[in-house]
Amino acid sequence: MSNPCKKRRFVSHGGDIWGFSRKYDIPVDKVLDFSAPINFLGASPKAVEVIKNVAHQIKVYPDPDPIELKNEIAQYVGEIESENIIIGNGSIEPIYMLADFLAPDFQAIIPVPSFSEYEKATLRVHGKPIFSMLKEDFAIDFSDIKKAINKKTRVIFICNPHSPSGKLYSRENILEIVEFCADKNIFVCVDENYMEFTELGSATTVSGYIEKYTNLFVVKSLSKFFGMPGLRFGYGIANKNFVCELQDVRQPWSINLLAVFATKAALKDYKFIRKTKKSIALEKARLEKMIKSIDILHVFPSVTNFLLVKILDRRISSTILREKLAKYGMLIRDCSTFVGLDDSYFRVTVRSFDQNQFLVEKIKKETREIIEL
Repeated sequence: MSNPCKKRRFVSHGGDIWGFSRKYDIPVDKVLDFSAPINFLGASPKAVEVIKNVAHQIKVYPDPDPIELKNEIAQYVGEIESENIIIGNGSIEPIYMLADFLAPDFQAIIPVPSFSEYEKATLRVHGKPIFSMLKEDFAIDFSDIKKAINKKTRVIFICNPHSPSGKLYSRENILEIVEFCADKNIFVCVDENYMEFTELGSATTVSGYIEKYTNLFVVKSLSKFFGMPGLRFGYGIANKNFVCELQDVRQPWSINLLAVFATKAALKDYKFIRKTKKSIALEKARLEKMIKSIDILHVFPSVTNFLLVKILDRRISSTILREKLAKYGMLIRDCSTFVGLDDSYFRVTVRSFDQNQFLVEKIKKETREIIEL
C-alpha cells in the first residue's frame, strides 16, 4: 500500500536512520549517520549514568515545573534567570509555541535556505511564510528582509550558527535586526542550537539581551552538542513576561522525567564539554582537508560540527551520491530539499577520523566512476 504522506512537499530532516535502516535493510546500530549534526562522541557519560540510576522513577509523572533544572540552565547559559526559561520537547516545541502564540493571521520571514520547521510551524497555525534569500555566501541580506516586512509580519526566524552552511553571524548583525523590529511588534526568533560548537559562542549568543529586547526569543537544545536527540529536550529564553504568556500555549508534561535528570547531569559534565570541543575542532579540520582534495567539491567554511559541500560537476547530483553511499551503510544529507538550494549541495557531519576517511574514500570512488561512465 502506498503512503499518501509521501506526496507532501515536506521531507524529514537529517538523521532519519530508522527509515534508512528499513529501506536498505541495515541494522540501525550499523548505520554511519553523516546526515544529522549530532556529536559523534554520543551523549554525556554522566547523563547516561543518571538515566540508569533514575529509570525506576518513570512510574511517576515528571515534574510539571522543574525549578532545579531551570536554575541549572540559567547558570549554564549565564546572564539570565530561571524565570527567563521555558522548557520544551526539543527546540522544536518552543518554536511551535511561538507560532501558536502568534496565530492565526500573521506572516513569518524566513531567510533561506534554513531549517524547515520554521515554515512548518507557521503553516500549521495558518500563518504565511515569506522567504528572504540569503546572500551567495549565506550572509543575511538585511535590506531584503526590510523589503519583506509588512503590517502582518510578526516574526523573523534566524538560525545562528546557520544551518545548513555552518556560517556564524555576529552579535551585532543579529541585534541590528532585533532593534529594527523592536518597535514594529515583530519577534526575532534566534535558533542557537549549534552555538556551543564555536569558540566564539560566548561572544556571539544574544541570550543575555532578552530583557533589553522584549521581542527577542532564543531557542536552544541538548540534541546536537550534547548528543541526546532521542531524549527530546530544548528550551526557549525570553523576557519574563513573555515566558508567562507562552506558558498558556505549552503542552502539559511535554518533558519526560529522564530528560530532566539527564539534562542537569549533562550541563555539569565539563570534561565531556571540553573533550567535545577539542575532538570536533580537530576532526573537522581533517575532514575539510580530505574533502577539499576532491577537485569537483567545494567546501563552505563552518564553525559547527558539519560541512556544507557543493558538487561542481553537474553529472553528479546530491541525490545520486546519497544513493551511491547508502550501499556502504552511510547516510549523508541531500540538501536538494532545502528551499534555496538544489541537488548540487550535500551536508556531512564530522565523525571520527576513521569514519570520515571511509566516507571520503567512497565519495572519491563513486564520483570517479560516475564521471568515467
